[in-house]
Amino acid sequence: MPRIVLVSLLHQLSHRFPHYANELLVKQMESHGGRLWVAPLGSADVKALRQAAGTRLMHELADLKTGWSPVSPEAQSRDEGIVALAQYDEELLGNLEHYWRIPEKINSPISDNLFELRREVVDEAMPRLLKGWQQGLEARLKALLTVARGGEDQLVFVEIECAYWLRSRLCDEAGIELVWPEIAG
Repeated sequence: MPRIVLVSLLHQLSHRFPHYANELLVKQMESHGGRLWVAPLGSADVKALRQAAGTRLMHELADLKTGWSPVSPEAQSRDEGIVALAQYDEELLGNLEHYWRIPEKINSPISDNLFELRREVVDEAMPRLLKGWQQGLEARLKALLTVARGGEDQLVFVEIECAYWLRSRLCDEAGIELVWPEIAG
């Protein structure tokens, strides 16, 4: 049964919270013999992974830009939905400051639940983003399932904001073992 290890990356939030040292992410990658996937990010962690991969092929996941909403406690308009999202983000960041005292908490069911709830607020506040978000996630899922059906193990580095969605879909798939990463940070 093919295994999929899904690793959440903080990227835009890494300046604010404890995160995995790049060396630990690279070690995780080096110990994995299957297909490698990364989100199309320019963050330091993704750059370190790409550099460490050397000639090893790293596949890029579908982009989520058209459905993306950055975590920000500052409302960019007076729209009720945008204000509600900014308030949620402020509360989310406060909760994460208490919960994410060590990097190991990043890849956890609690983190997934918090970001799933956040996305519900985003979809309510900015419904125009929903289609792009869903299309990007569906494209990612399709790519992962295609490789899994071929029997290949996979190591997938994704944004923390969407990890919950992929985990929830992948755990429903028969014939795939979804694995939480074990990265001591």
